[in-house]
Amino acid sequence: MSQSFETAQIINEFLEESNPTMEELRHALPPAHKTYLVNLPLCTLHVMEAGDGPPLIIVPATISELENWYALVQFMAQWFRVYFFELPGHGLSTPFAKPFSSDLVAETVGHFADSIGAQRFSLMGFSFGGILAMKTFKLLEPRVERIILNAPCVTNRALTTSPSNKRTAALFVRLLKSNGFRFVLFGALKRRSNRLLLVRFFQWVAKAENPEILEKKLSRISHSMMDVISYELGEILTLSFAHPMEKHSTPCYFAMSIHDPLLDFQTTHAELQSHFERVHLTRLYFPYHQAPKPLTFEQLNRDFRE
Repeated sequence: MSQSFETAQIINEFLEESNPTMEELRHALPPAHKTYLVNLPLCTLHVMEAGDGPPLIIVPATISELENWYALVQFMAQWFRVYFFELPGHGLSTPFAKPFSSDLVAETVGHFADSIGAQRFSLMGFSFGGILAMKTFKLLEPRVERIILNAPCVTNRALTTSPSNKRTAALFVRLLKSNGFRFVLFGALKRRSNRLLLVRFFQWVAKAENPEILEKKLSRISHSMMDVISYELGEILTLSFAHPMEKHSTPCYFAMSIHDPLLDFQTTHAELQSHFERVHLTRLYFPYHQAPKPLTFEQLNRDFRE
């Protein structure tokens, strides 16, 4: 299938109900958004909502807070009613009573969809949000209209870091689960010089990008966020989904840079093809996993509509 035909399919499905022109989108004002708390069976979620269309639930990436997602939520809100939430234990979302897990996040997405009256909805994930989106999809498949994955982590085999770095990261995850190590780490992170050392460690071991943003987040990290991070890192290093006996018929929209430094493009693409009958592919050509600076609504409209 040619790239131009793949792109046409993506655009046609996304713009079934409203079809703004590129010129209209270029000059569009960001849709209004609102934030609120929702009490659910497993936790309370801090939610951002925008748009007026079929429901789209975006699951967060690692250490995601609302402030990092305004532009993407407003961009997608031109076609959907978009919901983004902070992970339990992050921001204003309360932690789970049980230890954090992606399975509990999938259950929580189902509870949230019930709370907004969405019998069916689209699902979107970026980076670690790919794991969360896939876990949610596996649990709620009959309710998922389409799944949209942007540079998703969906198998540990796609990690491009070296085996020795993976072992170092696994050791760090084990240490993070130790109360004694965590106590020392929290004390150390009060000093900016120590935070910068940890940022450099993440850059070396996990090819972490956006050091300024990461340092800022480390400056206000909480114990509940540390629980979530230790779980997320462990799952990123070990998780692979069992391939289904029959591929899912749900449309999967997949966008990723072929030069992604964190995840291998071909491995990720092949993994999704083993799960879905239709994987609508958009190849990107950026030298990064995540943009060096958060993209604005105007930049998204100009460069990423497809």
